[in-house]
Amino acid sequence: MVMKVIISSSSLLTAKYGARSGDVRNAIDFLIQADQQRGLDSRLVLLDDASSFTGIPASPVTDATNPTQVKTCVDAIYHALEPDYIAILGSVDVVPHQPLDNPLHANGDEDATVPSDLPYACEHQASNDPADFLAPTRVVGRIADITGSGDPQYLVDLLHSVATWQPQQPDLYKSCFSLTAKVWEQSSALNVQAVIGNADDLQTSPAAGPSWTPAEMQRRLHFINCHGASADYHFYGQDGADYPVAHDASRIKGMIEAGTIVAAECCYGAELYDPALADGNPGICSTYLAGGAYAFFGSTTIAYGPADHNANADLICQYFLRSILAGASTGRAALEARQQYVRAVSTVEPTDLKTLAQFNLLGDPSIQPVESPQTFAKGLAHAAGYAVRARRRSLFAEGLTARQAISVARPVQSGEYDGGGLGARLAELTGEPRLAESEITTFAVEEPPLTAGMKALWAPRLSSFSDERIHIGLVPPDPALTGVARTAGIMVVVAHEEGGEIISWKKLYAR
Repeated sequence: MVMKVIISSSSLLTAKYGARSGDVRNAIDFLIQADQQRGLDSRLVLLDDASSFTGIPASPVTDATNPTQVKTCVDAIYHALEPDYIAILGSVDVVPHQPLDNPLHANGDEDATVPSDLPYACEHQASNDPADFLAPTRVVGRIADITGSGDPQYLVDLLHSVATWQPQQPDLYKSCFSLTAKVWEQSSALNVQAVIGNADDLQTSPAAGPSWTPAEMQRRLHFINCHGASADYHFYGQDGADYPVAHDASRIKGMIEAGTIVAAECCYGAELYDPALADGNPGICSTYLAGGAYAFFGSTTIAYGPADHNANADLICQYFLRSILAGASTGRAALEARQQYVRAVSTVEPTDLKTLAQFNLLGDPSIQPVESPQTFAKGLAHAAGYAVRARRRSLFAEGLTARQAISVARPVQSGEYDGGGLGARLAELTGEPRLAESEITTFAVEEPPLTAGMKALWAPRLSSFSDERIHIGLVPPDPALTGVARTAGIMVVVAHEEGGEIISWKKLYAR
């Protein structure tokens, strides 16, 4: 029985590392042997190598860079082996993210697509529509090397770190390194409070950072709600138009403790960019993992959240950390966070679709950071394996059934809906005059795909779906701005209309 399948590409690893690709294969073998010692049967499957498909009724891909081929092949591997964990090995130049359409792009959000690992966690076939992936059922994580680098040492060291992980005592995760941009201090305090019970040591930027002490960095739990930018190894604070550096990858090298868990709401926090785009500096996510962090949960693109309460990026990060503290593996925590996020909404809005698509787990999904009775241990492997299987069945059912009761907002076709001065109405309601000149997109609420029996019970509620509309307006940044100030200037307004009246609205800010 294969409990963990490690999925990578032979041709792309070889092209990337040449003669030293053998060092990577040796490190993978070391990881598989270490897993075996824990009672975890792991297997490497190379997407483009027929010799690794023994017992798998599928053909290898002909183009390992083709996302559709890779998704289809990963599905076939999963269905044949039914592993408890899927570990994607390599960055986006070894195993591609799946490109999902950004439902906010029409409004001016600059991300045309959202690079995502979410589809690998879902049963639905390859697609560019994020709404097809609202029923995650699989535990997936990515052991990512450095994009564009021909030196395998980072990956070899990372695989050694993964192979030698040890469960940590729960007390180590009771304190949290928590950092927020000052403008989101209220939202961040609520989030940290929900995770560890208090926000007494929440650091705000400005004026905190980026010169953190070893004692601060050596805490095992890290929560960060700052600004990020593409191909940038910094996170930024904010106070008005001031965006000081709050966190710097170059300053935390050698300061991270093994077992660290990170959840970062920041825009592009988990972007796997080529360091050549940033003067040779890899991202903060890669730096954490190089230092021994067991997991980094973050976004590949522009993420959103409110200033004074928790939603979107706040919640999915909160759910992830709470699952970790409850004893979940990093991969199960990511799956539970996605499922809980879907359960928590009655209608999946366009902003929700982007949030679900953009947050990925970087790290080996089988690592269980917080020690519990279910942690793999010699002599308990059979019992632990049974417990994992039972949870997987439950999570599989949860993912499929939750989708049956969730409605999704779909774009209204041109000419189908007459908004009648929507921009001006939203500008007046929200006090954001630029909305009057912005592109407003209207979405109709599609009823959930209920079974016949469920539809009979829901009949009174279903009649109201035809009246619901969701309007999205995006306040763009000043076009003269560049860098983090440009991204940070984006605000999305989500307004709900029922019976021709706007009944609620909210503001979400680019993280």
